[in-house]
Amino acid sequence: MCVAFWSLEHPQYALILCSNRDEYLSRPTAKAHWHSFGGVRDDAAGDGSILSGRDLRAGGTWAGVNRSGRVSLLTNITEPAGKYDSSRGNLTSSFLLPRTPSTFRDEVDSIRAQNVKYAGFNLLLLSPRTRHGASLAYNASFVTNSGGGGTITTRDLSDEERCCGGMSNGIDRQGANDWPKVKHGIQALQEVLDSVTENSNESELLEQLFGLLTWRSKGPIDRSTLRNTIQVEPIALPNPNGSNHTVHEYYGTRLSTVILVRRDGQVLFAERDVWKLSPEGDVAEAKSEDDCMFRFQIDLGDIDKSVDSL
Repeated sequence: MCVAFWSLEHPQYALILCSNRDEYLSRPTAKAHWHSFGGVRDDAAGDGSILSGRDLRAGGTWAGVNRSGRVSLLTNITEPAGKYDSSRGNLTSSFLLPRTPSTFRDEVDSIRAQNVKYAGFNLLLLSPRTRHGASLAYNASFVTNSGGGGTITTRDLSDEERCCGGMSNGIDRQGANDWPKVKHGIQALQEVLDSVTENSNESELLEQLFGLLTWRSKGPIDRSTLRNTIQVEPIALPNPNGSNHTVHEYYGTRLSTVILVRRDGQVLFAERDVWKLSPEGDVAEAKSEDDCMFRFQIDLGDIDKSVDSL
């Protein structure tokens, strides 16, 4: 399970986004770094066009941003495990990689037109544009197949979702926003947004967003109640992707990510480990001093040339 919350309409920020990645703690993962979805050695120099963590087993990412300010965030849909020929992670990488000039709408339409069967997914795609001269804003589209092997559909975010939205692992327009973790997170994010002013300290905002992602519901957590809590304390579950399905492995919130994009194109990307396995295989809480922090500037001139408004 994963969860994400965002706002695209704050006066000072074109994007405020925070998310948790929930996964088996043993799954090989690389910390956030600059890369271009090449091999691990190819990306070691850190001079690629994409900033994200990497799933080293599948090669893709769950959330990332590129130097042009494009953002892609993927969650799976809760469903029985199945086998599909195509990896849904390709959807995030293809959107973030350098491309031939085309409008955001054309790219979204090309995803919808794919005759490809994926495991169930929800996908948030964000593409920057300028408004009122040099002020940055985002086009946004929600993409989903509503379950494994389903037909891909796309839609624009509603005005309400642009102001304060969220998504997890439910099926769009079939109760997904009624999940307790989603409802709580949207409400908590709205409270954070209401507290942010022109003079607010960005470090304080960052910690507020990381704090939002630590909320845990009361009561025991098992697979059936994962939808009730934003941060998942590690629990032992059978791993459907493991070599031995009878062996239980620890599953929980691996890491949290915050992406802030100011209206002038300044980007802050922060990643914080939450739970991990020690060298001995024991569950351990990560230390905040191990945070990954990146800042860079989007070139607004390039946006004007390469991206059309919807």
